[in-house]
Amino acid sequence: MSSDPRSLRRPGKRVQVAGLALAAALPLLLVSLAGCGKQGPPAPPYRAVPAPLKDLTVRQRGNQILLGFTYPKLTPAGAALGDVTGLQVWAAERPAPREGQPQPLDARELNAVATERLALKATDLPGVTYGDHVLVTLPLSEPVQTRALFFVVRTLGPKGDRSDPSNQVVLVPKAPPAAPQQVTTTPVSEGIQVEWSTTEGAAGYNVYRRGSQERVYTEPMHTAGPTETTWVDSSAQYGQSYIYAVTALAERTPAIESAIGSEHEVRYQDRFAPPAPEQLVALAEEGQVRLFWKSSNAGDLAGYLVYRRAPGGEFTRLTPQPQTSLELTDRGLRKGQTFTYRVTAVDATGNESTPSNEVQANVP
Repeated sequence: MSSDPRSLRRPGKRVQVAGLALAAALPLLLVSLAGCGKQGPPAPPYRAVPAPLKDLTVRQRGNQILLGFTYPKLTPAGAALGDVTGLQVWAAERPAPREGQPQPLDARELNAVATERLALKATDLPGVTYGDHVLVTLPLSEPVQTRALFFVVRTLGPKGDRSDPSNQVVLVPKAPPAAPQQVTTTPVSEGIQVEWSTTEGAAGYNVYRRGSQERVYTEPMHTAGPTETTWVDSSAQYGQSYIYAVTALAERTPAIESAIGSEHEVRYQDRFAPPAPEQLVALAEEGQVRLFWKSSNAGDLAGYLVYRRAPGGEFTRLTPQPQTSLELTDRGLRKGQTFTYRVTAVDATGNESTPSNEVQANVP
């Protein structure tokens, strides 16, 4: 593929050849139309041109530039595209402004000065595609704060037809900060808690997560402020293994962050008991005791276990299986005896809470 900036457009030679072919075919077309008054010209062959990307993003991580976008699936008309057979990354450089972020280049200027920095074929795409996300990495040999980099991406359809340029993204590379130290991951009942130490001068932190079978981190799960040092991933699912990393930010938009200093894998298992039931109440009646309590606030609650202790004895369970009701009547009790009761909550995995408050009842 030529690196001539004009290749952002369709080459002029191809347009000329197509025009000559059309000119040669025009007399035959007119004759055909003259013989069939109600028939229009034949429809042009369907071309699966990818719709231009609208969600291209850019970030600097350490000494790398990361360009990300959603895998294109549609044509500009909204029809199914089929497989993408390649992509091209085009870039231009301009002096960076002394203050603030540079503004996107005019489309004509970008078209005139951009050069092709990367061209991937169909066989290369699996290596940069992660589910519905594409992540392309470009090396950055030395951050230069005086130069602004402008990027667009074009994708190729099943027959090699190129999309229009994507949205334009701009980055002024800078020296990245140091990566956070002392990163830890701890399973808690609310999720997985990620903690890290602060980095001097950091404008914030990005927390990344990937599945243990996934190859790369895509977008951050959470962006923390400069004074934050902990975050709980409440979207973690029991039974899954995750790998976490934390980077320090020099700038947030576009993100200029440290390299990943360390990774931490954790398997999230349900070993957390639900909260104990509260406000257990016992009402003694002839030959029986009625028990009532408030529910346990647990999303995976399976039910409640009720325990009774006779005078001088140990607690024994009255309910063979967890019950979902918030009350129970203990029948067939001997008159004049005093019993002690307590209730626990059990979740779907079998984790049992600490006991509720204990109550006593004297059977009349």
